[in-house]
Amino acid sequence: MRKWWAIGIVVIVFSIAALAFFLFPRTAADSVTMDEAAQSIEQLYGGAIENVTETEGFYQIEFKRNDGTYLAAINRADGQVESLELLEKTGPAKALSEEQASEAASAAEPGEIKEIQYIESDNRYEVEIHSETERKILAISAESGEVLDVQTEALETPAEPEPDSAPAQQEPERIISQDAAIAIAKETLDGTVDEVEFVQTTDGGYYLVEMDDDESDREATIQIHAIRGETMTVEWDD
Repeated sequence: MRKWWAIGIVVIVFSIAALAFFLFPRTAADSVTMDEAAQSIEQLYGGAIENVTETEGFYQIEFKRNDGTYLAAINRADGQVESLELLEKTGPAKALSEEQASEAASAAEPGEIKEIQYIESDNRYEVEIHSETERKILAISAESGEVLDVQTEALETPAEPEPDSAPAQQEPERIISQDAAIAIAKETLDGTVDEVEFVQTTDGGYYLVEMDDDESDREATIQIHAIRGETMTVEWDD
């Protein structure tokens, strides 16, 4: 009697288990849990888990590393990584200031620094240096200060101004003054001075002294050389 009672209990337990299996089956999607998927990503790629969401058949796991933020799709059935997407690239942190990059460039190449700019995408500085004959662009690592590249080109020398086709003539120095010319004219003709004019020439110029002759009541123009002080001509008005 007890034997049949024990057999009956076993049959009832198996029946309940079979009923539970058919009513609440364990699907393939439940073979890998969310925590197991997250741990798998950390072991495979490192970094820190930022966010985990469930979609049909997959876990979407967002994680962050030093070089960027990624999104991985994990198969919930077998835990395999089905896809990996780079959401945002993160470059290395800038370590050098502009002043430090300028010092590194000056230590590598002599000359005058004309311009410096930071290239964020490559995490480097470009420093333009001029010497007397060359223009150089130095690529300086913003992380280490190392000179990554140097580009050199010759500077154009300014053209010398062309000489004037006809040099300007300098005015010859006058040896005698206007008063001296009047005095010389009065030695030639005793009269009253009406007007004095200087005329420039290539050989020093001359004075024209207009005078009235007191004796004849006539007007004369006396030409006096401005350098030699000689009376060149005397012209009388009719």
